[in-house]
Amino acid sequence: MLVVILTSASGAQSVDEVGVGIFSELAPGAPPAGWEPLRFPSIDEDTAYSLVVVHDVHDVHDPDDDGRVVLQADSRMSASALITEVDVDLGRSPVLHWSWATGPDCFSGNWRDPDTDDFPLRLFVIFKESGGLFSFFKRLRPGFRGDALLYVPDAPSPPEANRSSLVSGRIKIVPLEQPEPADAWAQQTRNVHDDYVALFGHAPRDVAAVAVMTDTDNSRTECVSHFGDIYFSD
Repeated sequence: MLVVILTSASGAQSVDEVGVGIFSELAPGAPPAGWEPLRFPSIDEDTAYSLVVVHDVHDVHDPDDDGRVVLQADSRMSASALITEVDVDLGRSPVLHWSWATGPDCFSGNWRDPDTDDFPLRLFVIFKESGGLFSFFKRLRPGFRGDALLYVPDAPSPPEANRSSLVSGRIKIVPLEQPEPADAWAQQTRNVHDDYVALFGHAPRDVAAVAVMTDTDNSRTECVSHFGDIYFSD
């Protein structure tokens, strides 16, 4: 389990901010410690994850700027996630922050259609349940007992729309506005507690894990995406 307590600029500890993946403080190279691949038995090829240095091509850079380290997902007709266990009390730290970016030519599908259910950017928030995190590692097959929120870039859905994933009714989809231009970095901030209550109708348990994913197995395409720092706050 990788849990990092973030600090303020003055060095004082902020007890209500919980780091999930503070990639910008790591060295480029292999996937970060504490993150593990989540593979799907029916899919032959895994998405490759690594830490890389990037610059935002839409900003005017200082020539001395060395860029920042982010998590890269390289998917080539493949699908697998990268997951880390956490322990987050949403009563104290309900707001999730992250950033992400993808290529302008990456295929973005339809989560309502199993034949086109590919997305360049996915972020899962997985909650504690009586079945435990182990149920999630069993590929969310029938019998999955935990709940999860899945954030994807997609057109907004009407409030009354069915947000259940095709994989499991215990996974609810939260579509987020897609950035403009398509390859720009998008800063995301979501109140996970409120999202859960709106979709499940009751208060959530604590967060047990967070996962990111880029998948291209259904569309048989290729895509490189990036994920910036991920953390919870009050």
